[in-house]
Amino acid sequence: MTFYSYAYLVDQNKTPNFIFIIATIILAIALLFTAYRYYKNRNDNKYRDLLIIFLFAMVLVVGINYNNYEKDLDVNNKTNQTIELMESIAKNKDVSAKKLYSNSSTLAEGMLIKNGKTIYRVSFDDNQNSYTLTKVGLVNKDDVKIQK
Repeated sequence: MTFYSYAYLVDQNKTPNFIFIIATIILAIALLFTAYRYYKNRNDNKYRDLLIIFLFAMVLVVGINYNNYEKDLDVNNKTNQTIELMESIAKNKDVSAKKLYSNSSTLAEGMLIKNGKTIYRVSFDDNQNSYTLTKVGLVNKDDVKIQK
């Protein structure tokens, strides 16, 4: 069982997708270059064909990137809910949020929060507006991994 630290969850929200950003920049440069070459040599159809290919590739990459962006926003919102829960627990237990660990990056019924050697099971109401902490024990404590 893996427990994620508060800092790890906060840092997860800041990770951009560099591969798609780099691909978009490269395609934009190629698109501009072929557009320039086509403008200079309008009789040469290979630049027009390349321009169309790069334009379609750019639309495809931007579409995929937008889809990934929407998914990342959803994951970030769910992770932010877990971060808010950890901050609330830290405030109620009068400990630093940096000393808390969660076994889930999203809010889920039955998720575990680790505070030092004490582990709590989190139960939510129907709207996930309130929670109850129940102290629990693990069967196999050697199986616990901490992701900082």
